[in-house]
Order: sequence, then structure tokens, then C-alpha cells
Amino acid sequence: MTSRSEALWWKMLKEKDLLEMSFILAQNALPAWKNFNHSAITKEELASLPENALREIEAMLKGFGNSPKLNEHFNSFVPPVVNIRDGYLKYPYEVKLVFLSVFHILKGIISNDVRIARQAFVSSISKAIDAINIAGLLTSEEIALLTQKYYALSQNG
Repeated sequence: MTSRSEALWWKMLKEKDLLEMSFILAQNALPAWKNFNHSAITKEELASLPENALREIEAMLKGFGNSPKLNEHFNSFVPPVVNIRDGYLKYPYEVKLVFLSVFHILKGIISNDVRIARQAFVSSISKAIDAINIAGLLTSEEIALLTQKYYALSQNG
């Protein structure tokens, strides 16, 4: 890797670091989700899902998490994800990316296959960065500062 801006440098990270980085970026993308007007009844029911899931993920990262609770969160995401992917539940692109970013973190956490977990975390990171950029939540420099620790870790192998 020669450039910090080179795509997907984070693929070199260990699973724990991928999880942490995906969590940090999803948290920073969350305002795009929260600022969206969830006015339709079906969308109002979903409004708190990403934030609640991120709280539980944060508790897990701090050693207080509850695996059954994370499974519940994952299961709560599945029907809306299917509806989003099938086009029945419509959100602006950056809003959809935030929701899917959190979903992919949960998918990675509950997966028993390291390869699938890694793919889920990498997908979450890409979606969160895209959501942050599209929504104009952070500059490229601010994202670089957020991910600086992880970039250094990716270079150490």
C-alpha cells in the first residue's frame, strides 16, 4: 500500500480492529440516519434500530455486551434490510447506507465464520464512509483523523 487514500487499506486489519473501526465510522454516520424524517409509520418503527444496536455494540466492545441481545438486534434488522434491498422501503442513499452499515456490523459479530465476519466489517466500513461523505458529515481529513490509529495498524501487518 503506497497511499493512505488507496481503497480498502483496512482489509489488512485484524478482526477486532475492523470491528472497532466499523463501529466508530457507523457512529459518525448515524446523524444522517437520525436527521432523516422518519414520517411513514413503517419507517418510524425503524427509526431507533441503528442507534439502539450501536449502543449494544459499544457495550460489547467495552466488555458489557450481551450476545443474545446482539442476536435480537440482528434479527430486527433482517426484514427491513430485505425490504430495502427489494425496493419496498425507500430511503435516500446515504440514509440507507447508515442502516446497512450497522446491519453489517451485527452480521459480522454474530457470524461463526471469520471470513464472513471480515467481509461484513469491511462492507460496514465502506458503507459508513460513503454515507459520511455523501451526507457531508465529515471532511476527508476528519475521516483520516478518525481512522489514523487503524491505518497505522494496517501498515504493521
